[in-house]
Amino acid sequence: MIARSPSAEGTSAGFALVAWSRGAGCLELATLLGGRPPIQVKGDLRRSCIKDRIELLVTRRLSSFDLVPIVIPHHLELERVESVTAAVGDGPHSELAAAVGSGIGAALGVPAELATVYRTPEEITVALARLERLAEVHPDIGRRAVDEPTAKRLVESLAPGTLLVVGAPGGSWLQRQLFGTGHRLLVTAPSGAIVVRSAPRRCYQDAADPAGIAIGGHLTVKDALALMRYPVVPVCEGGRLVGTARIETLVEKEPTLLVADVMEPPVAVADVEPVAAAADLDEFFGNSPIPVVDSDGYLIGTIFDPPPHSLVDFEISSS
Repeated sequence: MIARSPSAEGTSAGFALVAWSRGAGCLELATLLGGRPPIQVKGDLRRSCIKDRIELLVTRRLSSFDLVPIVIPHHLELERVESVTAAVGDGPHSELAAAVGSGIGAALGVPAELATVYRTPEEITVALARLERLAEVHPDIGRRAVDEPTAKRLVESLAPGTLLVVGAPGGSWLQRQLFGTGHRLLVTAPSGAIVVRSAPRRCYQDAADPAGIAIGGHLTVKDALALMRYPVVPVCEGGRLVGTARIETLVEKEPTLLVADVMEPPVAVADVEPVAAAADLDEFFGNSPIPVVDSDGYLIGTIFDPPPHSLVDFEISSS
């Protein structure tokens, strides 16, 4: 049993819901990192992550699965952890390493630090800037720039009881050092190691409940305008997205026409697309939520839900 400090109520890692698969240390680590009780994934991993809106997966090994960020414990001994060191470099996984290191430190009530390596005097400025940038997100974490020629020296400098957090191989010089011929370095970390691999945030993770937003194609233009809360709304039939309705278009149509006869083609982002893809549709939707659909075309949610649109600026004719 891991004793949590009073300050550990909700970690600073920022993961609302964490999933875990069977493996040594996976459940314990998922419990520390999640804002809610973790979910064990079974069967279709991809489907489970989407269904439960998973933000982080704690699993026993790296694989080609890249839908969500992944965290992998190696020889983890949480009961022995007295401090946490997140080794960061210029690779793509350093931000996740910092978040996980900070979150574990907060959950266990132990000191946490960011550590980076510089090999020449010319690299000092870059190394310090890297630490400062990450520390802006995690202000309570310590920072250490180490003048070491190899990652081996960094690991050897860790104090007894230190848990090492590091990005997956291939991201930076530091990560390649830890995972190349020196894979054994992870085993020598005093209280075990955690390997992290980042992934872009996906649309399904930010999709809000679409209840009350979509309208049906069977409605008349008059009835649709009375229901529409945004300038642009999805049109659905049987849960599937079939079109797009725009207030400025509908107010120019005969009130007795059906929405299905005057709607525009459906526009949406797929649930597994990176959230950044939704930005490409900002101009089309303006101040309206962007529909998110699954692989079968069903509307599962919307991204960006601003205050409801007021219809007072539109003159709606009646028959």
